[in-house]
Amino acid sequence: MRLIFSAESYPSPEEPATAFIAVLCREMTRQGHEVTVIAPQSLRAVLSGRAKKRPYHYIDIVRVGNEDRSINIYCPFALTSGFGRLGKVTTWSRELAVRFVANRLPVPDVCYAHMWTSGYSIYKYARNNKIPLFVASGEDKIIFHKYLHSKTQKSFRDYLSGVICVSTKNLNESVRCGFANTEKCIVLPNGVEESLFYKIDKNVAREELGYSINDFIVIFVGRFYNRKGVNRVSEAISILNDTGIKSIFIGTNNPGENMQPNCGGILYVGKVAHDEIPKYLNAADVFVLPSLAEGCSNAIVEAMACGLPIISSDRPFNYDILDDKNSILIDPLDVTAIADSIKYLKDNQSIRETMSNNSILKAKQLTISTRTSNIIKFIISKVDEVQ
Repeated sequence: MRLIFSAESYPSPEEPATAFIAVLCREMTRQGHEVTVIAPQSLRAVLSGRAKKRPYHYIDIVRVGNEDRSINIYCPFALTSGFGRLGKVTTWSRELAVRFVANRLPVPDVCYAHMWTSGYSIYKYARNNKIPLFVASGEDKIIFHKYLHSKTQKSFRDYLSGVICVSTKNLNESVRCGFANTEKCIVLPNGVEESLFYKIDKNVAREELGYSINDFIVIFVGRFYNRKGVNRVSEAISILNDTGIKSIFIGTNNPGENMQPNCGGILYVGKVAHDEIPKYLNAADVFVLPSLAEGCSNAIVEAMACGLPIISSDRPFNYDILDDKNSILIDPLDVTAIADSIKYLKDNQSIRETMSNNSILKAKQLTISTRTSNIIKFIISKVDEVQ
């Protein structure tokens, strides 16, 4: 199957973020499909220095058996202004940029879009060429419907062949916002790279990193800002005032942001290459992410695959992947509850071990290979329905 993948971004040597998009595209390639990505870059962000310029065209090489296969990535400039008052300008400019590239490529079998904004960016191209269009909804909060006229939104919704939702929360929100019909939707939580994220001996991981085997280590992975809750994790650790508790904070700020964890006992804070994250996860005892909003957190699924008990938000975006067998769900705004949960797991090794085993069992159901296979099966089934 030949797919054009419409995305908000794709990792490059200049901008290595958003690895989860590449993970899916690479797995589609491994499973025998031809993937081309169109990911417009913001001219405004590049000129202001908030983002590094990516090449217009570059290639991601994927090793499949004894041969290399290519994912072609195109990054045309778009006059984006965010999705505030000038959201319609961003919408119009991204759509023109995607169409400019797509019209110069071989016609695909399917158009696949990551997030609703990217779905609309390629919608007119797909419609004009009578190509099936699928959208993957993974937004922490869907707001894009505010920038479409109701008739345009209805035409967009009616044309869609299917919607892949990372959580039941995203399915319900997509329907509520007028983007999807329930019968066109499927829920497939995010998947983990099983060849990269798996449990290894904690002693080995700590020895490699130079950490003491006697410490209790809390790990946070995510952007350093309020929605993800890095400040609340830091404050919870400070409240406990326990010298036996150490912490790892993997992440960074976006330009213009300056939130940083400042509790005692920090072993590491900052960015880590994606393929180095498993080592830090395996050195930890518990993963904490008191996020206010998510689609489905890749970081949580990756932590589960490495055998970590999870402390996270008692909110619908977690309910497809977390329960009381592998996690403690708390009010993400309640710092005391976060602190109490950390202390509870520190003081109860047997419960930690049970949760660890349950995290691994759940993660085995959430692999990227299985998720990709299910996405392709869903696409084929929906295309067959209209033929």
